[in-house]
Amino acid sequence: MNIRHTILAIAISTCFSSHAQPTDFQPVMLAKSYHASVDINQYWVSEKLDGIRAYWDGSMLKTRTGHVIHAPDWFIEPLPVFALEGELWAGREQFHIVQTTVLDDQADDEAWRQIGFHIFDMPHAAGSFQSRYQTIEQWLIALENEGRYSHLHLVKQFSIESHLELEEKLLALSELGAEGLMLKLINSPYIEGRSEALLKLKTYQDREAIVLGYKMGKGKYQGQVGALLVRNLDGVEFYLGSGLSDVQRETPPSIGSTVTYRFNGLTQYGKPKYPRLLRERPAAF
Repeated sequence: MNIRHTILAIAISTCFSSHAQPTDFQPVMLAKSYHASVDINQYWVSEKLDGIRAYWDGSMLKTRTGHVIHAPDWFIEPLPVFALEGELWAGREQFHIVQTTVLDDQADDEAWRQIGFHIFDMPHAAGSFQSRYQTIEQWLIALENEGRYSHLHLVKQFSIESHLELEEKLLALSELGAEGLMLKLINSPYIEGRSEALLKLKTYQDREAIVLGYKMGKGKYQGQVGALLVRNLDGVEFYLGSGLSDVQRETPPSIGSTVTYRFNGLTQYGKPKYPRLLRERPAAF
């Protein structure tokens, strides 16, 4: 770290509260679902990246649940002494690349070169989201001037004038393969846990469920798993067959594991409409 970078790091650290440099994992900000009653002019909007959320605590890269991520030295070398939060992302519809790479206990250098760290906040820092975002931007500009990185990116934020414009933006990005949108309350401090300081908006809803068992397939799926019997967090049990790959039908998610599924609303009986498996949720994430 050169002198200018050191001075910038010291300046940035002054915007942190007294507990801002965590020595151990701390809870992070979590999103609530968007609703049309919010004042849209008080939010900045960004694309929701389909990757794995990462937390840099000043010395180690971790998942949002506190598990250490074994990234190559070159990946973490430019990162600062203060905390950052972002998404490990390989591009739209490329979650499988991130998942298989980040889960490894030993870093695969070539695989990691497909992944960027897309930074969107400074966890546990004082000040509004706008001020935290501008601080990250200044730090990245300083790094860029030194030519010290190519895998670090600032998640772009943009303003929205109306809820209709928000819906149009969602549809436009969804057609390009985006997962959805994130809304950050511009003047909000960093709030741990779920609050309306962070909202998510998708073309569909998604939830998690526990695998309870299997239903065997018929026809072309004879001798394979046709559907998973799952129970969601509301205690509702249902079969989840759509979205299973051929590999998953041969070797399905284990009983007791957690899966993420998408759906479009609920039936009159409280079961998800058109449920589709998105992915198995790794235990560490």
